[in-house]
Amino acid sequence: MGKKTTKQVSGKARPPLGPIVRSWLVFYNAASAVGWAYVLFLFVRHLLYTLPSPTWYEGVYGAVKDPLKAFLPLSLILEVLHAATGLVPSGVVPTALQMSARVFMVWGVAHLVPKIQTTVYISLFVVPWCVAEVTRYPYYVTAVLGIKSEVLLWCRYTLFIVLYPLGMFGEALTMYAALGHIKEGGLHLAGIPLNLQGAFQYYYYFVLVLLLAWMPCWWPIYMHMFRQRKKALGKPSTKDE
Repeated sequence: MGKKTTKQVSGKARPPLGPIVRSWLVFYNAASAVGWAYVLFLFVRHLLYTLPSPTWYEGVYGAVKDPLKAFLPLSLILEVLHAATGLVPSGVVPTALQMSARVFMVWGVAHLVPKIQTTVYISLFVVPWCVAEVTRYPYYVTAVLGIKSEVLLWCRYTLFIVLYPLGMFGEALTMYAALGHIKEGGLHLAGIPLNLQGAFQYYYYFVLVLLLAWMPCWWPIYMHMFRQRKKALGKPSTKDE
């Protein structure tokens, strides 16, 4: 048999991975899957303790914030490095945008605007993130190992149809709800000297720009994901590859 290449949905062929790189990618993707599964577990456990209370959502951020704050910045760095060094076929810019947006939502919005932490909007993006990643990362593990899983393949390229717009809707609502609090100076700027905190009033305009910039962009990205789905779940080629 000749050398195997990993076929990508994007149409790119990646050369065989060395044992060290393969082991690292398996470890990273498996650890990421466990991390997101843990966040989802914390969310479900919170629901079990609080339902049927009508204010169940008020404690969601408190339940999941610690792991999200810890591993999202690290994931941002590693995912971008993976893309930049060619370990994975993902584009550097899309990867950086997606991961930095998540870091921003947790550290730049939820953390800095305490009044947002008790809103239902947090759940609207945290849950779609979790469900998407507990299927995406295991799919990557099987792809690196050369294992074919029709279930994971279908989940990877189907669940986004609901999860992506729901998560985007939750992020947009969270940023929109934060605008009023930011305008009123309701920011948690612990650790920043008082004589510098006035400079952070630009934050209101910063979030406003992100809100207006993100809204027109989500549809082209959504359509691109449908094209990727068609390539991944289309009729298999009869030609031996």
